[in-house]
Amino acid sequence: MKIAVLGGTGSLGKGLVLRLASLGYDVIVGSRDVKKAEAKAEEYGKILGINIKGSDNRKAAIECDLAIITIPWKHAFDTAKELKDELAKKIVVSPIVPMEKSANGFVYVNLPEGSAAEKLASILPDSKIVSAYHNIPAKKFADLNAEFEWDVAVCGDDAESKRIVIEITNKIKGLRALDAGSLSNSRIVESLTPLLINIAINNGMKDLGIKFI
Repeated sequence: MKIAVLGGTGSLGKGLVLRLASLGYDVIVGSRDVKKAEAKAEEYGKILGINIKGSDNRKAAIECDLAIITIPWKHAFDTAKELKDELAKKIVVSPIVPMEKSANGFVYVNLPEGSAAEKLASILPDSKIVSAYHNIPAKKFADLNAEFEWDVAVCGDDAESKRIVIEITNKIKGLRALDAGSLSNSRIVESLTPLLINIAINNGMKDLGIKFI
């Protein structure tokens, strides 16, 4: 399976590229800036000792079977609109969390569609939207020497697409994917991210993830 990590130059993107490529998946680093994508792909490839391809988001979307959009939320939806045709009939994974910083900490931004994943589904009606990876501490995830034990809530309305994302996620050491139901449940999972950040900041903690026991 060929996986495109669109916006794969940030910490979450880096972690996904490194860990998926190390499992043998054919991973493409996508970016709006092709030179940046190629530079990051070379950097990640040197870490693993393999060749990783970097490309602009459009070419990455065309070539992939599954795309993960790790673009900041204020830009992610515009990118999705631009790639509507390229992503048609493909699995598109949304770890997008709409949130902003306020005087009292980070707050979840309520979107009219209900969640970022549902908004993405409205933009990409011909794609199979699955939401996952919202609550992963990105910087720690990007460190291959880091050890962790986190659960990943996976939401989606297409059962087969959700099964595939769960299967891929469970191959990543330290992650356990759990079926969290329909795509509409994404709003609950997304809103946990600012909560985790606020708890970490207010209590002198860091790298908080989710674990269901």
